[in-house]
Amino acid sequence: MPKKKSIKSIVHSAIIIVALAFFVFPIYWLFVTALKIQVDIFAMPPKWIFTPTLQNFYHVFFESAIPQLTMNSLITALSNVGISLVIGTMAAYGITRYKIGGQKLLFWFLSIRMLPPIVATIPLFIISASLGLIDTRIILPVLYLIINIPFVVWMMKSFIDEIPESIEESARIDGCSHWGVLGRIVLPLTAPGLVATGVICFIFAWNEFILAMVFTRSAHTRTLPVGISAFITEEMILWGYITASASIAAIPPLILAWIFQRYMVRGLTFGAVK
Repeated sequence: MPKKKSIKSIVHSAIIIVALAFFVFPIYWLFVTALKIQVDIFAMPPKWIFTPTLQNFYHVFFESAIPQLTMNSLITALSNVGISLVIGTMAAYGITRYKIGGQKLLFWFLSIRMLPPIVATIPLFIISASLGLIDTRIILPVLYLIINIPFVVWMMKSFIDEIPESIEESARIDGCSHWGVLGRIVLPLTAPGLVATGVICFIFAWNEFILAMVFTRSAHTRTLPVGISAFITEEMILWGYITASASIAAIPPLILAWIFQRYMVRGLTFGAVK
């Protein structure tokens, strides 16, 4: 028995190592390519040992619009996450506790989330142009609500379902209003779910490309993914600058996941163990 357990443990460890290497290697190769000169990037066979350089990062930081685009992405993503959490959480609470719209409304939210953004681009562009919102800072946070609010509603509904209604009824008996119940009872109890949902919504908004490409024109409003795509020129693909910019783009989601990892684990497993 001990020998069988040992073999089983070795097999499990090997599978975990292979799976980890499979998922981590592209990230490793991204950062490594960003530290290579152009000749080393296109070397065949690939160079595993080379002299690192910060030339690509220098160009991205000091000779391009990437810092401005990064700030645009941060403002857009954070503002969208805040609005999405407020609207989506209230909608989820209304659907869960007051049965507003029933299952049809819930599946309507799901159908919107499954709709590819490119399908609604033309009508949204016509509406935005008529309102004079094209190439403004306000357009992307508003458009991203289409992506994130349905996700927030579905996620937060599952968290609110786990809260016993008796707790809210006790609070109302003690004189708490509906808004008081939401603010003092529901939100604190679903805080891990809010954090997990917020981080995922941030990643969705941070990585979005199609809408940002269509609805923005200048460096004043464009986001980081659009700026990275600008390094694909008619003459060549500037892989050094692309990988350096992509390395920068990967940092904020990683930092958020690291800071809120405890809350994310609690939130994503909320209700899994009774």
